[in-house]
Amino acid sequence: MCGRYTLYHHEEDLDALFGVVGLAPEERFNIAPTQEVPIVVEREGGVREVLTARWGLVPHWVKDLESFKANLFNARAEGAADKPSFRDSVRRSRCLVPASGFYEWASVGGVKQPHYLSRRDGRPLSLAGLWSVWRKGERSLLTCTILTTRPNAVVQPLHDRMPVILDPDEFGRWLDPTLQDAAAALELCEPYDDTALQAYPVTRAVGNPHIEGPELIVREG
Repeated sequence: MCGRYTLYHHEEDLDALFGVVGLAPEERFNIAPTQEVPIVVEREGGVREVLTARWGLVPHWVKDLESFKANLFNARAEGAADKPSFRDSVRRSRCLVPASGFYEWASVGGVKQPHYLSRRDGRPLSLAGLWSVWRKGERSLLTCTILTTRPNAVVQPLHDRMPVILDPDEFGRWLDPTLQDAAAALELCEPYDDTALQAYPVTRAVGNPHIEGPELIVREG
């Protein structure tokens, strides 16, 4: 599961990693579902583009946006190709979701304790995502979801799921709009390298999506 994440790296670090220009979001330390987030997509010809999407996928086939109550901010990679909500996006609309780190909660003494996870070397993360465009008349809405997979050894003590994290040499295959073999794309959705991630406890204030600031990722205890 991935229900909160951060994005605070500098523009040059993000542009270099994702092969785009102008990926310069404001520093954010408590991104939550239903908020707008940047995603990276690839058009035919290999040109990558930064789009802004609402986190929580709305399938294109939804008839009434107001009555659609599902908050599809995560999608299990296993079986995503067979789920009506995700199968079209798995084949045709895959994206990368830039992140600096993400949060997971574990029960400690009967209390849910948030932990912050990020790369040990301080570099940004690239989360595998799906996107979709919902349209009705002149109204349209671009939305996205983050794929999850089995936990690695770092995440396992905290949660039974983790976001799919891709390395740069996997970006081209994941984003390729001509690759419409869902099974081939989803082969990339494996637990991330144990040695690359670190995790430590942080303030429970992160549970409130209205609280923002770098103090949320300061180690506690």
